[in-house]
Amino acid sequence: MAPEKDPDELKKGFCWKLCQSRLCLVLVFLGMAAGIAVSVPMVLLSKSLRERFAPDMKWWQKTIVYQIYPRSFQDSDDDGVGDLRGITSRLDHFQYLNVKTIWLSPFYPSPMRDFGYDVSNYVDVDPKFGNLSDFDDMLKTAHGKDLRVVIDFVAGHTSSDHPWFQLSQNRTSPYEDYYIWANGTTLPNRTIVEPSNWMSVFGNSSWQWSDERRQYYYHAFLAKQPTLNYRNPTVVEEMKNVIRFWMDRGVDGIRVDAIPYIMVSEDYYQDQARNYTATAVWTKPAYYITNLTKNVPDIGDIVKGWREVLDSYEDSDDDDDKSRFMIVELYDTPEVRNRYFEYGADMPFNFDLVTALDNHYQVHGNFCAAICIRDAINNVYDNLPKGKWANFVLSNHDNRRAASRMGELYVDAVNMVLLTLRGTPTTYYGEEIGMEDIFVSYQDTQDPFGKKYGPARYQEKSRDPERSPMQWDDNKNAGFTNSSHPWLAVHPNYTHVNVEWEKNSTNTTTLKVYRDLAILREEPSLQYGLLKFTDVNPDILSYLRSAEEHPHFLVVINFGQVPVTHDFPGALVNRGQGRVKVVTSQAANEGRFAKDSSVPLTQIKLQPGDGLVLELAESGK
Repeated sequence: MAPEKDPDELKKGFCWKLCQSRLCLVLVFLGMAAGIAVSVPMVLLSKSLRERFAPDMKWWQKTIVYQIYPRSFQDSDDDGVGDLRGITSRLDHFQYLNVKTIWLSPFYPSPMRDFGYDVSNYVDVDPKFGNLSDFDDMLKTAHGKDLRVVIDFVAGHTSSDHPWFQLSQNRTSPYEDYYIWANGTTLPNRTIVEPSNWMSVFGNSSWQWSDERRQYYYHAFLAKQPTLNYRNPTVVEEMKNVIRFWMDRGVDGIRVDAIPYIMVSEDYYQDQARNYTATAVWTKPAYYITNLTKNVPDIGDIVKGWREVLDSYEDSDDDDDKSRFMIVELYDTPEVRNRYFEYGADMPFNFDLVTALDNHYQVHGNFCAAICIRDAINNVYDNLPKGKWANFVLSNHDNRRAASRMGELYVDAVNMVLLTLRGTPTTYYGEEIGMEDIFVSYQDTQDPFGKKYGPARYQEKSRDPERSPMQWDDNKNAGFTNSSHPWLAVHPNYTHVNVEWEKNSTNTTTLKVYRDLAILREEPSLQYGLLKFTDVNPDILSYLRSAEEHPHFLVVINFGQVPVTHDFPGALVNRGQGRVKVVTSQAANEGRFAKDSSVPLTQIKLQPGDGLVLELAESGK
C-alpha cells in the first residue's frame, strides 16, 4: 500500500492539475495564499475536466509482461538447456523492446516429469538453471535496468519427490496431512476402489494408491504431482513462507499456476455428477461436472492470505510504485474469473484471444476473423468489474504460437491488437519476432504429457512445438546454445526469423513493428484511454483509443483473406486525416503506407494482414 499523502499536498496537486487544464480557480489560490483551507469537491467539476486527469496506475497496469520459458531462452553453459545466467545475458533485449516486466516459468528443483511444474523444493534453483546466486544476480541486474521480475508460483501441488510428500507417506509428524489422503471405498463384493469418481485434468482417475501408506492420495494433474492439503493451517503457512522467501529476495510478483485446482471439496467420498453433453468423454474430467474439484469457494480465503503477505511488503517500501503483483491462471468464463478479483488477485489471466485466434477461420460455417476478435475483447470489457483492470494473452507455453494459428501474414496484426488494447498485455517469448511452432517427431518428443498418448495421438497433446529455443541470430542453433544437442530443435526458419536480422534489417520487420507499438503504447490514450469499436465486419477490425487533451488513435486491421477498401466517415472518427504511427511490415515494405505519412480516412485500402495505428489530433486542434 502506498503511504498516505499529506492533505495539504493533495490540495496543491489538485490545484496544479486545474492549472494545467487552463481552468485555474483564482479563489483557490487566494485562499491558499491566505492560509485558509480550501476544499474543491470533485463532484463540482465537469465530467470532461475529470477525464483529463491521468488515473493513479500501478506499475503492472502500465507494463508489457514478457513470459520467459527458462529452458528455451538462452543457454550459458552449452548443455543444451537455457538457464538463469543466459537470461541475465539477454536483459538488454527488453530495454530495446521497451518491455518493463519479465515473468519466469518454473526454475525450481524438479525431477522434470512436467518440466518444472512438479516442484521438489520451492526455495531453491534447479542445477539445470543455476543456483540462488545466479538468481540474485539476474534479479539485481534486471532491477538495475528498470525491469520488474515476476516468478511462477506452483501453489497447488508438489512433486512426489518433495520431502514433504515422502514424510507424509510415512505418516511422519507434522506432515501426515500435508496432502489429501483417503481410504478406498469398499464395494459389496469387498473389492476396494478409489474413494470417488474424481478425475485428473490429464485424464483418468485422480486417486493414486500408496502401498507405503495404504491409502489413496489425490492428484489434480499427473500421479507424480500430489495435491497439497490447504485445509491444513500448517500447509497454508508453509506456502505463505514460500512467497516471503522470494519477496525477501526482491521479486516483484507471482503468477499462480492452475489456481482452480488447488483445493477440492471436504467430502472426498462424494461422487461428481455426470455431464451429459455430447462432447463428454469418459476418460476426461469433463465427463463429470467438476464442482467438487475445481474453483471451490474455499480457495478465496487462501488467495486473500497471499494478498495479505504481498501487501505487507508493499507497506514496508518507501517507493510508492512497489506494489507486489499477483496474477492467477485459469481458463474459464468471465463470471468465474471475476471471483479471483474479489479474492485479492490483481488479475485473473484472460485467454479469450487465444480462443478467438483458434476460431478465426470459421464460426458456424462463416468466416469471422475480425468479428471473433472483437467479440472476445468485448467479452472481457463487458464483464470486467468496476475499477478492475483487464489483461490479454495471445499464446504461452501451453498454447500454439500465434503465427502457427493465424499464419505468418497476420503476426504483426495480432501483435498490434495485443499492444493497443486497454489492459496489460502478456507476450510469450519469440512472439516479437514471429516465431512459429516446430515439428517434433514422437521419437524426439520431450513433453511427458505428449508421450503419454503414444505415436498416434502425441501431436494433439504435446506442448513441445511452442517451446522451441529462442531465435537470436543466424549462427548455429540460432545463438541459443553452442551444444550440438539443444533440448529441442530450433525452427528451420531461424536464418531469417531472428532478433539480430530483424533488428538490423533496412526493411520494416516484425521486431521493429513490435518495438514501435511498445513505445507508442505509453501514450496516454493507449495507456489508459477509452476504447470504442468504430466499424467491424468479418474482414476489418477497427477501434478508437482516446484520452482527453491527448492525441487519439485509430487502429485499423484487415484480418480477412481478400483486399478491402474501407471508409471511416466523420460521424465515426470526427477526423478527415490520420498520421501513420505504426504500420505492419508487409504494408510498409511493399510501399502501401509509410510511417509519419498522412492518410485520408476515406477509401483506406488494406491487403490481408495490413494494419495501421493512425494518430488523430484532438478535435478542434
